[in-house]
Amino acid sequence: MVERLCAIRMLVIIATIIAYAGQCLLILALFAVLGLFYYGWHFAPSAPSAAPGTIRVACIGDSITCGALLKNRKENCYPAQLEKMLGNGYSVRNFGVNGHTLQKKATWPYRPYWNHKNFGASSRFAPHIVLIMLGTNDAVRLNWKGIGSFRDDYRAMLRHYCSLPCRPQVYAMTPPAEFPTRKRSNERIGEMNQAIRELAKEMAVGVIETNAATANHPECFWFDGVHPDAKGARIIAKAVYGKLLSERHHSS
Repeated sequence: MVERLCAIRMLVIIATIIAYAGQCLLILALFAVLGLFYYGWHFAPSAPSAAPGTIRVACIGDSITCGALLKNRKENCYPAQLEKMLGNGYSVRNFGVNGHTLQKKATWPYRPYWNHKNFGASSRFAPHIVLIMLGTNDAVRLNWKGIGSFRDDYRAMLRHYCSLPCRPQVYAMTPPAEFPTRKRSNERIGEMNQAIRELAKEMAVGVIETNAATANHPECFWFDGVHPDAKGARIIAKAVYGKLLSERHHSS
């Protein structure tokens, strides 16, 4: 009888261990899938063609431009909100890609925007206006190679878009503000902001101060301190809209 009870207890213990191990494996598998879903999917839906006769606007960027973690991403990402603000005369297209950097070299799971299909697609779009908002993923410790590398690759990207046959008006956007995270450094963000301003002056392109526009709105970055919610995306869109509107009035 005692031996039978011991055997039963042993079976219960083994079954418990197996069940616990199964739960752990399930949780690990879930995190792995989520990680691949976020970083490995290269999520970037094809941008639709521009409406005939409209001003074409290409939004270049990472997951913040793409609209990662947003509810109703298609409607709430900053490019979509910007298009509504600008009106029917504009076709604003989202060429943002999750997990990508401005620098030509990145450490997995991050990858360079240069190597993604959207880099070529945004160029073939023949935009009248180009909005570049990259740098957030470059500030990650894994990717940071110093401000010199960032500056050189940013200059190359500005040259690429400025030299397109369609001769677009190019704008360099400072990365949005970040709120305490372990992976990124606001000091690096600050260095990038200054480099972007200097490069914009050097290359005679516009600057949009996205960082300043979002700096006092931590409530819009509540999820992870990096990705804005719909209100945060609207703040970015308004900063862009204000800049384009002021330059349109100035040119007229």
